[in-house]
Amino acid sequence: MDADVYTLYESDFYRILDFKCKCKTCITSKPEYSDSFTVSFVRKGNFGFNIFRNSFDSYTGCVLITKPGYERTVTHSHAIPDECTIFDFKKDFYEELVNQYGFIKFFHNNDEHSSFVKINAETELLHNLIIESLNSKEKNKLKTDDLVMDFVNTAFGKITDYTPNTKISEKLKQNHLFTIERAKEYIAQYFSNDISLMEIAGYCFVSPFHFSRLFKTFTAFSPHQFLLNTRLKNAEILLKNTPLSIADIAFASGFNSIEHFSAAFKNKFKCAPSKMSKIP
Repeated sequence: MDADVYTLYESDFYRILDFKCKCKTCITSKPEYSDSFTVSFVRKGNFGFNIFRNSFDSYTGCVLITKPGYERTVTHSHAIPDECTIFDFKKDFYEELVNQYGFIKFFHNNDEHSSFVKINAETELLHNLIIESLNSKEKNKLKTDDLVMDFVNTAFGKITDYTPNTKISEKLKQNHLFTIERAKEYIAQYFSNDISLMEIAGYCFVSPFHFSRLFKTFTAFSPHQFLLNTRLKNAEILLKNTPLSIADIAFASGFNSIEHFSAAFKNKFKCAPSKMSKIP
């Protein structure tokens, strides 16, 4: 396949690759073979990932989990080059993953060569934090490793049998994948601010009413729910990894009161923020 692939980062047990397809016609690639276990986060575009008996319709909000040792092809649904962040794990670590996640049938079913995961706001945030960490002047290997493991754990926890979303047609994707990609971009950049539906919709060049319906169709969450889950995941990470006070974490994550933050946090995580805080 015609693509630009760059190594963004390499650790002891994985590589992070930036994949940017250069194909601009609706074609199916020649068979490709992978000898490593990969978790691919789809950032932009739309393509069919064809492996064994399955064809996965891949676009923003999707993660492809692929075992080593199998052939696959890629079909471009329309002339929008796709972009992915690929987490490529080394053989020894893959064997550890199989042992760790043996309860997930995917890892032991020889007829399942790849799995398709619809991700949520929390996984989106983790991906963005990983990229932010790689771009930071202050390199922190352990922080990056922790974020990658959290990302993988979140993705594995959502492995299910693949069922295409019949509400999302080819025409809808062609017309509005860009809308959803821009919306996620805006939320990722400004989630700590007091942003409105009008602001996000305006950034995406659609009406607020139309945007709200589109966003829920593609993500299964309302814009407010998606934003709230992003803020809560950010707060969870800060509570576990920094000595910041609960008040500072609440405001840094976009909450305008400690009371609102505590109530929302307890509702999601079933415990008070103080139970997760690094501060004794």
